[in-house]
Amino acid sequence: MATDFVKRSPNIEDKVCLVTGGAAGVGAGVVRALLSENARHVTFLDIAVREGASLELELTTKFGALRAKFIECDVSDDEQLSAAYNKVLEKYRRLDVVINNAAVLSVCGHGFKRMIDVNFTGTVYSTVKAMDAMGVDKGGVGGTVVNISSLLALNLGSHLPSEECYKRTQVRVLTVCLGPTDTAILQRVASAVNGIIQAINQGASGSTWIVENDKPAYDFSEKIAGAFQILSKT
Repeated sequence: MATDFVKRSPNIEDKVCLVTGGAAGVGAGVVRALLSENARHVTFLDIAVREGASLELELTTKFGALRAKFIECDVSDDEQLSAAYNKVLEKYRRLDVVINNAAVLSVCGHGFKRMIDVNFTGTVYSTVKAMDAMGVDKGGVGGTVVNISSLLALNLGSHLPSEECYKRTQVRVLTVCLGPTDTAILQRVASAVNGIIQAINQGASGSTWIVENDKPAYDFSEKIAGAFQILSKT
């Protein structure tokens, strides 16, 4: 009888993995896929305790003991996230793959802080911890970090401080990006300040201005909009 050969990914097979937001949806699908690709172990984090415990039982039944572990964890809480990373490292003495999938969606103003805490801060926390755990410069063996986002991240939409928003609120929101400032060989503070004042006097709401090399500020908005237009074509 012919033997069936299953092609495995060398980036996944026998690797120790950690997935945030892994109890349900896409995250749970990723956890299942990693184990199907013969990952040595997958720890998945989530605040959804019932779903997480149910998935751990399912995976243990299918793939065997010690292959998957659920840890209740709010990724926006640095102490909880550190404790979760430490549990994996203490048990397996290595970490090879981190997939940052945890996210929340807010449709009201009161939820923005939670969304930033989880989607941005939690992802940054986890990425830094992954780099510390896996980096060869820190005694690790290298690895992979995957940060999951939405296509909305590439869409310069009306939810940003656009002219449409300005017409409704009469509040301008500007961004000024400064070049390196305040040393003898870099841009002078006075030039940076003058550029900020120039942006206030001339900038349309939603515009982005560059101030660098002791030169007058210039509006960079069209190039940014053009870049977003290219990125959003999928």
